[in-house]
Amino acid sequence: MPTLGARHQAAGFTLVEVLIAVVVVSIGALALGSLQVALSRHADAARQRTEATQLAISRLEELRSFEQVLTEAGKQAYADLLSGSDQPLIDSNTRFERQWQIQGTADDPYRRVDVQVTWADRSGDTRQTFVRLGSLIARAEPADGGSLGLPRVDVAALLRPKGRALDIPIEAERLTGANRGRSVLRWQGASGGFLVFDDSSGAVIAQCTTAPDDHTDIAATCTPLQALLLRGDLSGSWAAAVTGLSFSATQHLLAVPDCHVADAVSHNDGRPIAGVRSYACLMRAGDHDTDPGTPRAWSGQSRIAPEPAGTQVVCRYTTAPSTTRNEEHPALYSLVTRSLHHQNFLLLDTGACPAGTAPHQP
Repeated sequence: MPTLGARHQAAGFTLVEVLIAVVVVSIGALALGSLQVALSRHADAARQRTEATQLAISRLEELRSFEQVLTEAGKQAYADLLSGSDQPLIDSNTRFERQWQIQGTADDPYRRVDVQVTWADRSGDTRQTFVRLGSLIARAEPADGGSLGLPRVDVAALLRPKGRALDIPIEAERLTGANRGRSVLRWQGASGGFLVFDDSSGAVIAQCTTAPDDHTDIAATCTPLQALLLRGDLSGSWAAAVTGLSFSATQHLLAVPDCHVADAVSHNDGRPIAGVRSYACLMRAGDHDTDPGTPRAWSGQSRIAPEPAGTQVVCRYTTAPSTTRNEEHPALYSLVTRSLHHQNFLLLDTGACPAGTAPHQP
């Protein structure tokens, strides 16, 4: 049977065990509390760093989004980029300070930009709490970049890889130097000479008796012209018999169209394409509404010459037989204001016009 002293000794050991357990639990609780505080601190730091990074990126993009290179009232320009600072307001309990440094001058081809965003952490320390981003801003007109992929708003023609209107024949040679922005093509029609094109609009702006080069004063040595081209291919059983084109129901033309027909050649190797001929007509469009602000135009119907005989038929390739859109090869052109290409015909000895074409002659 345990004595009284033994019972007191056992009770003492039990109390010690309880105290040890309390200490262990307290240490664990403190560790968990410290971990929670650390996690909360790191979560705050991650959120603040993310917000600071977004603020830095936002400022870089604002600096990059200038409207033009040179200074102009009411517009943001590359020449006006300056260093500065601000305190952006965002939906956050953190106060950020943003600074940006722009190196170089307005004449440099590019300028270095550094943006730094700082903030104070929970302890008020700003030494380690910052984000810094750097980039280069090029001295380039924004409109130039957009024109690489989009048509000009004032010209219906798209630009091809040569940097000129699609309506200009691909074999036309580009001029540079004083005549940059123009192309020249030897004209095989009755009027002969060389046609000068405006690379932006595709219109014929002059006709020269000799080939102009990069330094030719076209305005002084060539005849000014406001003309358009009408081009296409001829195929079928009697395409070789075609000698030219004629026009009926014409309006607003200043002269009889100057047309020529020749064997079609491949633009890849310059070889003739068997069974295919091509035609081109120089159309001197005129005023149609007495308004000098509107482009010149012409109307009328193109016809294959000579006229088909017997059972022969002329079919025109078109998207729809009843179309009235000039680009889609209608039966009758109406107020054409730009050069047209791919106005193709199929010539048959007999039979009906196939799908994708429409009867044109007789």
